[in-house]
Amino acid sequence: MKGNPLFRLILILTTLFVVLWPVCRLTLHSSSNRTAPLETISSGDYSPTKPEPAPTNSTTPTLRATILLHGAPAPIRCSVSQGGMRLLTEKNLIAPGEYRAAVQIRKGEDLVVDATWEADEPHAVRVEVLVHGYQAPLEKSFWAERNLLDAFPIPESFLK
Repeated sequence: MKGNPLFRLILILTTLFVVLWPVCRLTLHSSSNRTAPLETISSGDYSPTKPEPAPTNSTTPTLRATILLHGAPAPIRCSVSQGGMRLLTEKNLIAPGEYRAAVQIRKGEDLVVDATWEADEPHAVRVEVLVHGYQAPLEKSFWAERNLLDAFPIPESFLK
């Protein structure tokens, strides 16, 4: 770039300020503001069918959570269940290969991940459990060929 060095300095500083302002606003907010989008996701009617909440026992604590399933390539059939109750199915599709459902999950009881594809090639599935009010998601990746049936543990000690 040719021109006056003072003009170049002003142009570079202006560009840095324009980029720095949104980055600072995103990173300097309190943690309570960063969890707000999860609350709005959970209350929206974004899935065509809302799964029934898990039955609550007085001995088993439950957590409000959002389950995200990402499949590459997209599975023909997929589900996530806990205690025999389906929490997420292929009906919760939000984008090709991506599924989301707001649910109640029980601590200490595994989620069962089930998926099926047409081809016998390697396929990947990543499941994320975003617990409302908690920053870090629980996540696990799975690899399978035609069928996947595996467990995703939800620790009993989670968020005590």
